[in-house]
Amino acid sequence: CPNNSFNYKAPFYGECSPTGDRIRDQYSIFSWSPGPRAHVAYYINKGEEVGMVKVDTHHVRGRDHANGMALESADGKTVYMTGHGRDIWSYDDDFNFKADEIVEDDFTTVVKVGTRSTPSHQSWSKSGLMVRTSLDTDSAHFSIFRIGANWICTQGRRIKGEYSRSFGDCIQDQPDAPWLKIEKRMDTYTSFYGTEGADGVITWTQVRSEELAGIGDRSYVGLAVSSASYWQLETIFHDFEISQYYFPSASPSVSLAPTMLAPFTDVNNLDLGRVAQSSAGSWDVTSSGTDIWGTSDSFRFVNFTVSGDVTIEMRVDAFEGDPDHNGDLYHWAKGGMMMRDTMDKNSRHFSLFVTGTQGLANQWRECTGCNSGHSKTHNDNPRPVWLQVKKVGNLFTSYFKYDEEGAEWIQFGTTKTMDFGSEFEVGIAVTSHNWGRVATLRGSGLNIEEHVPTAARQLRA
Repeated sequence: CPNNSFNYKAPFYGECSPTGDRIRDQYSIFSWSPGPRAHVAYYINKGEEVGMVKVDTHHVRGRDHANGMALESADGKTVYMTGHGRDIWSYDDDFNFKADEIVEDDFTTVVKVGTRSTPSHQSWSKSGLMVRTSLDTDSAHFSIFRIGANWICTQGRRIKGEYSRSFGDCIQDQPDAPWLKIEKRMDTYTSFYGTEGADGVITWTQVRSEELAGIGDRSYVGLAVSSASYWQLETIFHDFEISQYYFPSASPSVSLAPTMLAPFTDVNNLDLGRVAQSSAGSWDVTSSGTDIWGTSDSFRFVNFTVSGDVTIEMRVDAFEGDPDHNGDLYHWAKGGMMMRDTMDKNSRHFSLFVTGTQGLANQWRECTGCNSGHSKTHNDNPRPVWLQVKKVGNLFTSYFKYDEEGAEWIQFGTTKTMDFGSEFEVGIAVTSHNWGRVATLRGSGLNIEEHVPTAARQLRA
């Protein structure tokens, strides 16, 4: 290239040539408009000794147009990939997909998204990781993308043929987070973005976790690029890898291995601490968060999707502060049982918590974005104590009992009437009420039961 100046706003050729002259308008299928031209060569801005290999991609063309190609470095660590297509959205997708093989069972896939360039910038162009049931244009999928607006978005389709959806809000304030990751654990898919420190260590932040049985146990896993236009989008991917994951237990659906990390969702929260479940049924849930209060919440949620009438209960053995800050536990830190309409930060919910020093607290939000409500008439802070929340029809109630032989459930707080969706989330919620510091809820005996007219379906025990 002239003066080694590669024009990244052009596709692969960068307006370069073998003579070193700048050659403009090298149109071909890479830049569709005004039309393809024959006998056009492309030059990669790398030394000849580095070497590049053309690799196969899938052109998933749903409605309008989709094309592209990919070149891979000799060491396999860098992929130069183009893709043009209408979008990865709606009922049919149009994009270029590099997925070398079908992956079975559980896995983790990671990639670093490097330079992205196109002659026609589009806010909803997409480059990133995709897990996809099939190459059908309307296939179920779970994906995390860097988009043209420089946001990070988790999107997908729960089942084949449905309209696409965004899973939660796009992350709009992480321009320096090029790393993306997807974890599959049974039917749970979790997306992350990562920032790399000067020491090379990647710090991961969870974006979204979804139960997606519709994808199945065999899926295509790979890199996806769509320009959201007729022009090509070029993306350089680094260090793409897929790692199989094996549960330590031979029967993970029955008994998780000791200190097994469990699925959870950070709602408007920092990715600090961990969630662990032992084979004996104990739970340690550590979280930061600003509060579960006001018009929106910030907390960690060990959540399970349910429907209909439900009872959840658990014994709380301890509620502890941040060990890195002298065990400090804010007086309104909260941990306990929650039923939540959606995973949005301003969702309806009905909950029963232990607190730092304020005793038991029954709290709720009766409508999306409304102010929270509160009932705290029990100032004792017993440990251990059993917590229980019930939903029967549209009525929500909470109960507690001491951990004593023959102890009976005592109704506590306020009965509320709320309209949840046909499916909603229940589980363990924890907030430290102190951004950047953590609180840990330790408990056991988590039990979730869905009640139907003829039987009760036990989900967790």
